[in-house]
Amino acid sequence: KIRRRVKTKSTKLILSQLKYKNILALVAVLMTASWVITLPFRGRSVSPTVQPTAQTSVSPTLVPPYVRPVPQQTPEDLGFAYNVRRQPPLRYSPQLQEIVDELVKISEEKGLPTEPLSISLIDVRSQDVHTFAGYQSQEVRYPASVSKLFWMAAFYGAVKKGLIDDESKFYEDLRAMMQKSHNDSASKILDAITDTKSGSKLEGKDLEKWLEKRKSVNEFFHKAGYNNLIVSTKNYPRYYPSQEGPVGRDRQLRKKDGKFLRNLISTDHAARLTYEIYTRQAVSRQYSTRMAYLLTRDLRPEAWQNDPYNGIKGFIGESLPSNIYFGSKVGFTTKHRMDVAFVRTLDDKAIYILAIFAEDPAYARDEEIFPKLSRHVYDRMMALNNQ
Repeated sequence: KIRRRVKTKSTKLILSQLKYKNILALVAVLMTASWVITLPFRGRSVSPTVQPTAQTSVSPTLVPPYVRPVPQQTPEDLGFAYNVRRQPPLRYSPQLQEIVDELVKISEEKGLPTEPLSISLIDVRSQDVHTFAGYQSQEVRYPASVSKLFWMAAFYGAVKKGLIDDESKFYEDLRAMMQKSHNDSASKILDAITDTKSGSKLEGKDLEKWLEKRKSVNEFFHKAGYNNLIVSTKNYPRYYPSQEGPVGRDRQLRKKDGKFLRNLISTDHAARLTYEIYTRQAVSRQYSTRMAYLLTRDLRPEAWQNDPYNGIKGFIGESLPSNIYFGSKVGFTTKHRMDVAFVRTLDDKAIYILAIFAEDPAYARDEEIFPKLSRHVYDRMMALNNQ
């Protein structure tokens, strides 16, 4: 009997402790959720924000546009088209231009060519006006995997319009495309957007119809003012099937006037789309949030150093503090180093978008230049907004 009494008391004590721990855990979850949800709407003069622990990653934080979004046209107006039909009403900033010019000078001092370099910088911290500056920012260049940023937006545009019935079956490919830059997954996404398939050569009307459908992803953005942009060709190499470059109808797509065309994007294009995602305008508020999550990167070294597809090493995120919100999409080949990123400190002292495209083997070989340029922008933006 005595043993039973002791056992009963011990059991009750354990149960009460478990309930107490559950209550504490629930309170912690609610506090964290409240912090993430309210962060975008806090005023600029705020008390110190609780920093995330070393085991947590920072959730994406969106910012409200400082002006009302342009009224959207109905789907019948332009067919399959991106919903933000006009350029963002940004104001040119001489202060930001100084920062951009300093980046060009840093590149020159390292002996790197500046002709193949493009930079766009947008400051979205102010509630009154968002500002920009750039260097050769309208020059279209081969974007490597930055094209996947545009395929993600076009995919959600197709979902919203009802052109893709079951979004869920593409989630793993979306995640692999955006977080691992997987070319085979990107191929499936582009096929779904345009209702096309890669294959052998086509002739006559079959080829014309296929080309029109594949190029519809370009028109999706052209109708919204993304002029001269091309994102209709797939990225290589692909592994299933094994292909080092385009073959069949994909090769026919890229051939024009005896030349082979590739995707072309400017840093202004990349910065604009990133801006529209993080101001909750791209496709819809709901889909902008989903895109922001797919762009989110964990800057803690232990989270990316052992990942060969990390998108941090040698790019904009490597030199930044780990306790900030960071979202990005990089592109890389032996001749190209490209990156577009959204940066936001937890105290909102700096919120900006930085896009850097470098189309030269010297930049591809230099793993230090993008982190160096990025840290310079971060330090200058923090100092600028502390004035």
